[in-house]
Amino acid sequence: MRTAWLSQSALRCLGEEADRHYPLETGGVLAGYFAENGEAVIVGAIGPGPLAIHKRLRFLPDHDWQCTQLNMLFEQTAGGLIYLGDWHTHPDASGRMSWLDHRTLRAIAKHPHARVTNPLMLIGGGAAGAWKWRCHRYCGDRLLGLLIDCEDGALRVFESAA
Repeated sequence: MRTAWLSQSALRCLGEEADRHYPLETGGVLAGYFAENGEAVIVGAIGPGPLAIHKRLRFLPDHDWQCTQLNMLFEQTAGGLIYLGDWHTHPDASGRMSWLDHRTLRAIAKHPHARVTNPLMLIGGGAAGAWKWRCHRYCGDRLLGLLIDCEDGALRVFESAA
């Protein structure tokens, strides 16, 4: 996978949200754009929403709230920032994808309203104040759709212009 770029401000948002809900899982959506070379540039992270349900091994986002936030961001930037994928935490575990993460990433790619064929999934493994983020990207299905092909990629943080 190509490198995915993550703004310092988005990384800070991810960490603060992850710390706030530790030891429960939390997550949200990623906003940004794809550069001309195809690399993802993540400039915003939207949290789980006020009606999200957080549990030890999974969470259910407040989808309507997230969509509203994403639509506002899209309009504020005249379409410059779009939905790139999702992010969530694996408290006291690694940032590797679970079988459910693979299925979720495929569902995002196949959902017509997502409008992203190769969505990202950022997973933070670890504990409060010590998250290690891994970036995954959906590549497609193999073996008649029984295997879901995703790849890990480099995640680089950049200083965002305030």
